[in-house]
Amino acid sequence: MRILVDTNILINLEDNRVINKLFSSFYKLAISNNCKIYYHPKAIPADIQRDKNDERKNIILSKLEKYEKLIEPAELNDDFLKSFPVKKDNDLCDNQQLFQVYKNYVDFFVTQDIGIHKKAKRIEINNKCLDIEQAVKLLENNYKIVIPTHPILNHFSLRNIESLFDSSFFDSFREDYGKESFSKWLDKCIAENRQCYCVKSESELVAILIYNEEKVEEHKIPEIYEKVLKICTFKVADSLFGLKIGELFLHKMFEYCINQKINYLYLTAYERQKHLIELLERFGFYQQVFTNKQGLNELRLIKNLNKSSLCITENLTTFHPFYTDSINVNKFVIPIQPRFYKTLFKDGNLRMPTLFDQFNDSINEIQGNSITKAYVSNSRQSKLKQGDLLLFYASKTNQVIEPLGILESQQIVTEWENLWEIVRKKTVFSPDELKELLRINGKLHVITFRLITYLKKPIKLNKIKTIDSFKNKLQTITRLKEQDYNLIKSNGYFDERYIIN
Repeated sequence: MRILVDTNILINLEDNRVINKLFSSFYKLAISNNCKIYYHPKAIPADIQRDKNDERKNIILSKLEKYEKLIEPAELNDDFLKSFPVKKDNDLCDNQQLFQVYKNYVDFFVTQDIGIHKKAKRIEINNKCLDIEQAVKLLENNYKIVIPTHPILNHFSLRNIESLFDSSFFDSFREDYGKESFSKWLDKCIAENRQCYCVKSESELVAILIYNEEKVEEHKIPEIYEKVLKICTFKVADSLFGLKIGELFLHKMFEYCINQKINYLYLTAYERQKHLIELLERFGFYQQVFTNKQGLNELRLIKNLNKSSLCITENLTTFHPFYTDSINVNKFVIPIQPRFYKTLFKDGNLRMPTLFDQFNDSINEIQGNSITKAYVSNSRQSKLKQGDLLLFYASKTNQVIEPLGILESQQIVTEWENLWEIVRKKTVFSPDELKELLRINGKLHVITFRLITYLKKPIKLNKIKTIDSFKNKLQTITRLKEQDYNLIKSNGYFDERYIIN
């Protein structure tokens, strides 16, 4: 990112006084993320020379070399000068700098000058002419690491759990790689301050995923010429088998990559790890055979998260977490009671973490860990089909719409064995509750769906009441009219990073 800064920004950064936090945040974010901070070689020195405070003037001039001089800046043309005639010396400096962003010689121009912002608005480049607060927000949105969360997951530096490395949980790694080699690798991870997700049960480590960003020269994956995210270690204790912790880890890795604009996620495995490979392929990882350092054949399993390279015509599992919301895709809103909502959508904004999340009862709520979930009701809505977009409404207490999912299957079920086969490990209901529901109703409507993400902001009741599709007060599964969906979308509720049209 190329950022041009005005004199008033340089003065705040370099003046001989305590620096304002906003300005220090701007500089730190820009430099740490390899942004180029430029000054205009004609405008800035000339502007500084007019400063009547000689001490400040000399300090700022002496520190200009910290920044890059804009090489061969665009020369003002007559049309631009007609729009903004020069009445005094500083007008020329303002115009020279604003012209650089107008000509796209830089991506953004940061200034505290209200007059320059008014000029930028007149020529419709005010989205590229920012004050310091807007500049910090832009950099945070582009570069700040946002760590996805979930109530049962801990996110740590490996340095924080170094005391657990001697536990029996890691014995299988020591057996596979050799005690000395594995210890050296852990030491390397600690030195590099690698991060991990882990699950603890009553202070005991029972699952871990260690990840690391790799540059091209590190991963050397054929035909991928950009950084990738590698899942270095992925282990779930036998005691957690079947609790969908693997799906939970993948869900957070997809979210992390999208947050960080990382287009590829991968890990390595051996052919004997059939359960892991099956899980990964179900969510769109593809295989690539390579020879490892020991001369053995190993598999890379790679997930393409480069949205621009995908062409989605229907919402299939392999494209997860991306989806299409074209006019051919139906949209439905599904009501769900608060007590069920908070276990099915455990990482949503409506459920607050509790002290019990690190204990077995919370970890055993499988439906809150999984990507694929089930919704059971006595609804007679029969127009749903695979690939439909599902929005979930937290009824009664909260009365908001927040989770977003894709329908995988829907059917009317009359037999208990068939019902349990479909919803096992996906539903909020216990077997006894489901048997009783089936006995009372005779048949049940079963929907299985994939959780994609959550809306950028919940759709609250006051907004819901204005939408024509919701005149039934969302008391049952409700078809969302296309015009109503587009209205909601235009109001910024959906995270466009997940949508492919």
